[in-house]
Amino acid sequence: MKYFVCVILLLSLNVELSLGDLNDVLIKCCHEGLDWSIDDNRCDRHPGYVANVSMEDQSSCLSIVELCCIKDVLVKRCAKGKENALEGMMCAIRDSEQGSEQYKECCICCQLGLLARSQGLSCRSPNYGAPCDNMFLECCTGQVLADIYNATGTDQSDVDVVNDRDECALFPGQICSHRCVNTPGSFRCECRGGYTLNQDGRTCQESKDDDTDYGNVNDGYSCEENSPCEQRCANTDLGVKCNCYEGYKLRSDGRSCEDVDECAEGSFKCAPTQECVNTLGRYTCHTTKCQTGYVYNPINRRCEESYDCDRGFGFNSVTRQCEDINECGLGIDTCRVGERCDNTIGSYSCRRFRHCGTGYTLDEATQRCLDHDECLLGTHNCGRGYDCVNVQGSFKCEVKQCAEGSRFNTATGECDRVQCARGLRPDRIGNCIDINECNEYTTVCNKYQQCINTIGSYQCRSLINCGNGYETNENGRCTDIDECSTGVHRCAGEQQCINRQGSYFCQCPRGYRFINNLCEDVDECAYSAAICPLQSKCQNTPGSYVCTCKDGLESDGRGGCNDVDECTTRNICHHKCINNFGSYFCTCNRGYQLSVDQRTCEDIDECNQFAGRGRVCGGRCVNTPGSFTCDCPDGWKKARDGRACEDIDECSDGTAYCPSRDSTCVNTRGGYKCPLVQCPEGFVKTIPGGQQNSELIAEEDGVVCGRVTCDPLDTVCLGNKTKTISWQYLALPTLEFVTNPITLLNIKTIGYSIYPNLDLRIIAGNEDQKFDTVVEGDKAALRLLKPLIGPSEHRVTLQLENQDFSRTIVISRHITHVLMYVSEYRT
Repeated sequence: MKYFVCVILLLSLNVELSLGDLNDVLIKCCHEGLDWSIDDNRCDRHPGYVANVSMEDQSSCLSIVELCCIKDVLVKRCAKGKENALEGMMCAIRDSEQGSEQYKECCICCQLGLLARSQGLSCRSPNYGAPCDNMFLECCTGQVLADIYNATGTDQSDVDVVNDRDECALFPGQICSHRCVNTPGSFRCECRGGYTLNQDGRTCQESKDDDTDYGNVNDGYSCEENSPCEQRCANTDLGVKCNCYEGYKLRSDGRSCEDVDECAEGSFKCAPTQECVNTLGRYTCHTTKCQTGYVYNPINRRCEESYDCDRGFGFNSVTRQCEDINECGLGIDTCRVGERCDNTIGSYSCRRFRHCGTGYTLDEATQRCLDHDECLLGTHNCGRGYDCVNVQGSFKCEVKQCAEGSRFNTATGECDRVQCARGLRPDRIGNCIDINECNEYTTVCNKYQQCINTIGSYQCRSLINCGNGYETNENGRCTDIDECSTGVHRCAGEQQCINRQGSYFCQCPRGYRFINNLCEDVDECAYSAAICPLQSKCQNTPGSYVCTCKDGLESDGRGGCNDVDECTTRNICHHKCINNFGSYFCTCNRGYQLSVDQRTCEDIDECNQFAGRGRVCGGRCVNTPGSFTCDCPDGWKKARDGRACEDIDECSDGTAYCPSRDSTCVNTRGGYKCPLVQCPEGFVKTIPGGQQNSELIAEEDGVVCGRVTCDPLDTVCLGNKTKTISWQYLALPTLEFVTNPITLLNIKTIGYSIYPNLDLRIIAGNEDQKFDTVVEGDKAALRLLKPLIGPSEHRVTLQLENQDFSRTIVISRHITHVLMYVSEYRT
């Protein structure tokens, strides 16, 4: 009984429901779960809404749907497992399928029951628990449990009571309006005195001849002992409170319930083409029928005079036009469960939104679920010894049957043809049995002989006594038995049978020797290294040998070997081939080298190969196939050797352009600079390359501003000891390593060479301590102490003073600004 199944499934589920009763909510949701499992849908993929269930109960209802679906799947899987076990099939199912464990348990336990039955063992329950014990008992006895109970006279409730639950205790005051009485596997409702049970079997109504007055609802009533409520009763701190089932409402007396007319209140949910009809506790929807000559218009939901519109269109009496009918919104589509209705102009389409389930694939064109042929696709898990048989949505494994003369091979899972020895043949199960030649053949022996069958052969025993090795012929005379031609000799393997009168002997053919009663090949090549000519090699063959030319040689047809000129073979080498006797080797053109296969040539990248041990180019190296080229960066030119780079002196060759008259062209490595030099007030530029009659001379050309002659009365001018302000320009390469100080600028004085007292110091631009100065007699120098990395510019200001012998009075002072242009190149 479906109602009973649903109740049993729901008793262990902890759900919260609003005002829906067990029959209207729990049973309805359980039925939905059972229907959902019919199409092999996954129980956890319900679309999420159950019709005719309030929104408050939807969440709990979906839990009930999933539970009942799972329970139903388990029951079906168990039945399928038992069915396959009874058919002798393998207990095979995908682990991903719902209820796979239940299927295996019932299938295996049924197999155990069948095994016990075939061996005459007891069918006593193994006590593994349900459903295993039930399947074992049914398959062992060959009866279902109900038949066992009837045959033994055992009350089914005494066996297991079907794990009976006390519904009255689980749902106090909710199943029956008055008293609930538990029964095995169910319950029944009873009414108190003065009341009679309604047709629904749960609610009570007051008897017409009963004048009992219950007074106030709260006066001494208890839901368990003497509930005054017609339907539901709940104990509260203030007393008893009565409620009604869904579809009913409480009357003004606070105890009895009356039907809710959903049709009159407008709370019904019917399709536009249907009419609401109220029933006790609920309502139904009936399709609207119009009188003759009228048709139902789903747009305005009225019966109107017949008007011809195309199919999928309805006549609008207001606009007087045929308008598209939204079959999906009106609920008049024919889409099935699991499909979504999409409206189109004049029609609609059904699109499946539910998963087809395991073992099926959705056909986009027809929106139908097509079966997977697991056997054809090779996705089954039938083990060796079983044939896969496709069924709708799944497959089954049947024991493989081998044809007569074949035997099942457990290693390969295939039926192998049985090869029996001479005188034997395979039987129906693949075993080799003896052929009785004496019975099957009548002419194996002559009339003077008796046929005696042996395992795998037969013997012709002479009725006339002849010596060993002789037999009686058709004339009754003793003649020699040719054991070699008749095949009765015992020469094994490669041995040759030689017949002789009354006997035979075995010998080995040429090239073989007799060892341990067997003929073994003689390896002539191992006996002598000189068995073949010098330029050939010996190759052993069964019973003989052959001499073949060594690699790189070929036979001359007269027993000798000639060299093979491999270089005549086209494309045997990439560049050049050099032949030698019995072999060859490949060489490459200049600028190439042999690759690992010793045949093809690959370019030598000189730029990378020689980058670490003296570069091949002073500037940029560009590799080319078989060679390389050298390029110089801007501001440089190739030297005569085509590899080194020389700086272009733009200032000397006139290609430099300095826009200002006060600019000085300074050649740098790879370019030039145009520094602007203006003498300060009181100084004028002197001739480049050193000032005449000056006290200071630098080795580098620069710009020198000498002081003008002072007015004899200008004490400030006369007191200024600074004689010159000069600018020196140095073009330097990148200096990555400085192990010893490098002299950058030499300075010497004139006029003080006998007793010079010079003081040269850096007064600006030496914050990183990259430079220092030294003085030796009338000479001084600016030196580099640390690396200079280009491209960069550095400016250092020097002050040179000539002092008297006491080194307290400055005789003259010279300021020199040294500008260093450091190139990015190391040359």
